[in-house]
Amino acid sequence: MFYHLLWFTVISTVVAYVVLVVWGQIVFASASGHNDPVVIRDELGPGSHHLSGMVMVDQTCYQLQEKVNQMSSTLYEIEFKSWEEPSVPCKVERTPRWFHQALFAPAVGVDFIATLDGIALSIAVIPVIEH
Repeated sequence: MFYHLLWFTVISTVVAYVVLVVWGQIVFASASGHNDPVVIRDELGPGSHHLSGMVMVDQTCYQLQEKVNQMSSTLYEIEFKSWEEPSVPCKVERTPRWFHQALFAPAVGVDFIATLDGIALSIAVIPVIEH
């Protein structure tokens, strides 16, 4: 009986710890805004898209470089890469970086995905028609 109680205690402790770690990460990411999608404004023109918005980087010395890769005839990847600017003091603090990128593609039927330093990034693309 004692043997079964000991195993139950050990297994319960391990399960509770795993749940605490996983749930804690989810709550922290939600509270800190890490789960919020990056809002991208897509100004549509005849055969063109002008994408702009803001991406948060993890340190004040990080700058942002963006590039659009055509993955298929209807799918485009916005690839963000952060790099350290040596002349800027570096603190671990989420910092906004603005971007603007233009690409030539049909105005309709195009989808976008995004990555930041190779990690998938949640985005919300808001189309706007130029006047």
